[in-house]
Amino acid sequence: MNGTFMSLVVFEAVLTAAAIVMFLYRGILDMKEEDHIILDNAEAHLAREQDQIRHKVNVVSRYLRVVAVLWTVGLIAMLGVWVGQGLGVL
Repeated sequence: MNGTFMSLVVFEAVLTAAAIVMFLYRGILDMKEEDHIILDNAEAHLAREQDQIRHKVNVVSRYLRVVAVLWTVGLIAMLGVWVGQGLGVL
């Protein structure tokens, strides 16, 4: 195994760890999100809290999509390096 392949393996491991942490964080935020309707002004602060939670979930979901794309690109690159080494091209 050469340095390029090991670098890609480390890159994949870091992305996998980041994705796991983001999934756990999003799960915690989803547990705090509630599905009730705010009917009066006395509960307006609850509506603001829920908006903040929804915003955080949306931001984490965007970053998860980016990590998923990077993970896929890294996996394809790692597969290419592995096949190239197997064929003796690299």
